[in-house]
Amino acid sequence: MPPQIAIVTESTADIPRELAAERQIFTTPMHIYWDGEDLRDGVDIAPVEFYERLVTSRTHPTTSQPTVPEFAETFERARAATGAVAVIVMTMSAKLSGTYNAACQAARAVDFPVHVIDSRTGSLAHGLAALALAEARDAGISPQEAVRLARELADRTRMIFALNTLEYLYRSGRVSNLKRLLGAALQIKPILHVEDGGITLLEQVRTRRRQIERLFEIFEEVVDRTKPLRVGVLHGNSFQEMQEFVERIRARWNPIQLVTNTVCAPVGVHTGPGSLGFAILQT
Repeated sequence: MPPQIAIVTESTADIPRELAAERQIFTTPMHIYWDGEDLRDGVDIAPVEFYERLVTSRTHPTTSQPTVPEFAETFERARAATGAVAVIVMTMSAKLSGTYNAACQAARAVDFPVHVIDSRTGSLAHGLAALALAEARDAGISPQEAVRLARELADRTRMIFALNTLEYLYRSGRVSNLKRLLGAALQIKPILHVEDGGITLLEQVRTRRRQIERLFEIFEEVVDRTKPLRVGVLHGNSFQEMQEFVERIRARWNPIQLVTNTVCAPVGVHTGPGSLGFAILQT
């Protein structure tokens, strides 16, 4: 019996490609515009290539959401591949991107039900929610139940991350030059989180070592030991630090799911190299 729903995200969900294929989660790539090129995330440019180019380029890329026709094509493809009666698309927070609005327009352009969910978060936080929704889909959940569950799962996520520098937030217009210069002068290492759909400063420390240690302390503070734990750990071209972080989690916790990945290019445009973060989902 075919599933009742097909699940779609965009590439900022940061679900590893092989895992997305295995769980039948369909992805629409975001766009990166760089030196006159229109590059589809994960299609025309891979994360390793992106970070290598980012640190040497004299120009800074910009990003854009998938187009309405691209979303509509993904909805059609997901429905045809699965035989589902409806599609659920989970997007990054509408406060961070125009992706949600583009998906809503695409939903009106097709002749079958498409439910668009603003995850009010981003990166692997909404990726973990989509993966958990896929498990419920496989258990036979109805479209109506799936819409409710998708919102509930997204609300239960946390996304917390550390930036090695404010330089790339400045380049992308997210912080002022004064904040950037003060951050460099004071050697500020920020820790940020997603709150109410937007990104805000959680803490700031003075050294990279303390930043990573504090990130792990925060992980332990926010995890509820009485509930099953799903974890995602991401890095921006800082693989060794990510591996060490993951090993510490495994040594002290027993997550039912632990997903790792490189921060995708559309997010890396703003966070830059050296970022390290985690997402959790507990239900």
